[in-house]
Amino acid sequence: MNKERFQNIKRMRLVVIALSVILVVSGFRLIQENSVTIDKREIKNGVALYASNTNYYPVTIELDADLTNMTSSEKNPLITVLKGRSEEKIAELKVKDPKSSWGMKYSYIFYQGSIFAKHNDKMGYRLPFKIGEKHRLDQGYNGNFSHSGESRYSLDFNMEEGTEIYSSRAGIVVETEESYSKGGSDKSFLDKANYVTILHDDGTFAQYSHLRKNGVTVRIGQKVKVGERIGYSGATGYVTGPHLHFTVLKAKKGGGFISIPVKFATKDGIITLKEKETYTAY
Repeated sequence: MNKERFQNIKRMRLVVIALSVILVVSGFRLIQENSVTIDKREIKNGVALYASNTNYYPVTIELDADLTNMTSSEKNPLITVLKGRSEEKIAELKVKDPKSSWGMKYSYIFYQGSIFAKHNDKMGYRLPFKIGEKHRLDQGYNGNFSHSGESRYSLDFNMEEGTEIYSSRAGIVVETEESYSKGGSDKSFLDKANYVTILHDDGTFAQYSHLRKNGVTVRIGQKVKVGERIGYSGATGYVTGPHLHFTVLKAKKGGGFISIPVKFATKDGIITLKEKETYTAY
């Protein structure tokens, strides 16, 4: 009888949004190690690998298989994206010669978001505050204070604490944080910002940060429309004063995120916002 040997070496990577250390946004919570799993199931002449994702956001999986007397239905190493709250067969491994011993060992990592997400650069986002309100953009893209590197396409809107925040684009709420009550310019506050993260239909994310304590009005898994209230501004985390930090993010290979430049719908058309200018939501 053939001796079957399965060695499942699971190498999980815990990943947070990789932004500049001087940026206030703490990003996603640490991804839970058991939130993405890969299981093997017997099929004729081999096994199938099924991946399961319990998170509301998609994850990118990188799997490397070391096969003995087996072939894979997919390219090895395999890079694939698994949708949120889903299970999917990602590969079939077939025995080449059933008269000889066969087996496999594999390792995989996973991280938040799809590296294949493609943003629609022509669309116009809604300004993230109440219609008719005006707010100054204190720091724009490539801002000298903290908007550099992978976080260079971020926006800081000046606003008093308690200002209503509205979604700039439709999507699904995938992460929230509202437990923090303090903020300041000391770097010990870097990971203490309250926020809402929304997944868009193209696989990108919008993050609204520095919300006040208990200032989130949506829940994880909730679908939101454009212009739906999602929370209240504050001054939590690494800040010098109350404001809203807004950024659109895309996952990058290996884990972490890069910011994406976006345009907004204004009375002057769909434009790139300029630092120190004041804009009215409509």
